Amino acid sequence: MTEAQPTSADPGRWIRFALVMLPVGTILLGIASFGIWQWKKDQAADRSFKYALALRRQISPEGIERYAGIVRTALGKADRDLSIPGYLESTMGAENMGYTVRRGRFGNEKSVIDAELTGAKRPLEIVMVLALYGGPADQQESTVQAIAESLSVAHELTGEKVVRSLRFAFIPDTPEALKQLKDGLQRDGERLMHLLVLGGPEVAAIEGISKALDTTAKGTRVLSLPATKTTQETVQSAHQLKGMLLEAAEIP
Repeated sequence: MTEAQPTSADPGRWIRFALVMLPVGTILLGIASFGIWQWKKDQAADRSFKYALALRRQISPEGIERYAGIVRTALGKADRDLSIPGYLESTMGAENMGYTVRRGRFGNEKSVIDAELTGAKRPLEIVMVLALYGGPADQQESTVQAIAESLSVAHELTGEKVVRSLRFAFIPDTPEALKQLKDGLQRDGERLMHLLVLGGPEVAAIEGISKALDTTAKGTRVLSLPATKTTQETVQSAHQLKGMLLEAAEIP
C-alpha cells in the first residue's frame, strides 16, 4: 500500500493571508489605540472638571469687597499696567480659580488678559465679558466694581460646562488693546457672538468698541451693562450677568 505523500505548503497562500490580515490588524490596533487615547482624555477632562468644581465660590458681598479692595489699590499705583494684569493672572489661574489664563503683551508694558470656559460643542463661538481699566479718573470706581464683578462671576462659574466658549477679558482702555483683542480673535479663527461690556461705558465708547471689533459686520450682539457703585449693586448685577452668560453660552 502506497503511503500518501504530505501536501507541500503553498507559500503563496500564506503571503495572501498576511497581505489580508496585516492591514486588518493595523486597523484594529489603530481603533484600540484611539479608544485608549480618548478614554485617557475623558479621564483627564473629568479630573479637571472635578478640580475646578472644588475651587468654585459663590457670588457674595465678601468676595466682591475683597476683589474690589485689591483692584482699587492696584489701579492707584503708577505701575497699574503691570500690577492689574499680574493680579488677574494670579487670581484666575489654575491654583485659585482653575482657569488657564492667557496674557498677551504689547506696547509699553501693557497686556491683554483673558480666561475662558471652552465650549464643548462650538468652541470657536465666543461669548465675551469685557472689562476695561485705566480710563478717566472719575470712572475709577465703576472700573473697580466691573473687574470685581467679572472675577466674582468667573469664580462661581469655574468648571461649568457650556456649548460655546465663555471668555472673561480685561484690557487697558486704549485703541491698541482693542486691536490686540480683534487680532487674537481673527488669528484663532473665532467668531464673537455676544459681547457684554461692564462698567457702563458711554455711548461713544461702546460705538468705538463696536467699530474696533467690527461687531456690526460680524453680527455680534453687543450689550453695555450699567455701572455699579456699591457692593450690593455689584452683587445684584453679578447674579444677572451670570444668568445672561449661561443663556448666551448655552448649557449642554
